[in-house]
Amino acid sequence: MNAPLLAIRGLRASYGKIEALKGVDLDIAAGEIVTLIGANGAGKSTLMMTIFGKPRARAGRIVYDGRDITSVPTHHIARMRIAQSPEGRRIFPRMSVAENLQMGADATDGTPAERAASLDKVVTLFPRLKERMTQRGGTLSGGEQQMLAIGRALMSRPRLLMLDEPSLGLAPLIAKQIFDAIRVLNRQDGLTVLIVEQNANHALRLAHRGYVMVNGLITLSGTGAELLKRPEIRAAYLEGGRQTDAPAAG
Repeated sequence: MNAPLLAIRGLRASYGKIEALKGVDLDIAAGEIVTLIGANGAGKSTLMMTIFGKPRARAGRIVYDGRDITSVPTHHIARMRIAQSPEGRRIFPRMSVAENLQMGADATDGTPAERAASLDKVVTLFPRLKERMTQRGGTLSGGEQQMLAIGRALMSRPRLLMLDEPSLGLAPLIAKQIFDAIRVLNRQDGLTVLIVEQNANHALRLAHRGYVMVNGLITLSGTGAELLKRPEIRAAYLEGGRQTDAPAAG
């Protein structure tokens, strides 16, 4: 693999005295979809938030496009065209759909033409948003709010899009639309995507490569297809809907 777009080495992060990341190593090449799976509390969301600067890494390095961003403030990270759609969507419920999307565009210094092109891309991917531009975000359905959260992230024209639990709480048909949109963005635009997802079956089928996190550490990695075939992955994350810790490689 060529020099990765994102390289994480020995990353540690804590909440007070609780160490959530215990030395994580992870690479993402430009143009890849990489998925991170693991049980609740494994540290997946913490890893994504640490990449974005909150919480701060306690040790280790985060290198993006050849630059060490471990100590870079969050608003500067956003201007480097890294975008995040967080768990729980976190849209602005009293703002209109258009205003929410504008907030995403304001994260970077795009020209009016670039902002217009981004908006056109978002409403092409998610036509429902075009129909609801003047509607308050808080009045949208759960699926529409997820589309809005992803659309807001896309308005910043990211090179790296980080998605935290994009299918959480969604009906299967709506979740499929979300995964299809991610696939289109990757195939047509070459967008690099890091996705944290409890629906391991969908996520690994979508991803070029995957990592398994257990208790703040990466314990397994491989292509999506390879991980889907591993019996310990099937037992822990695919069969019967269980979300238990997968054993370490060995």
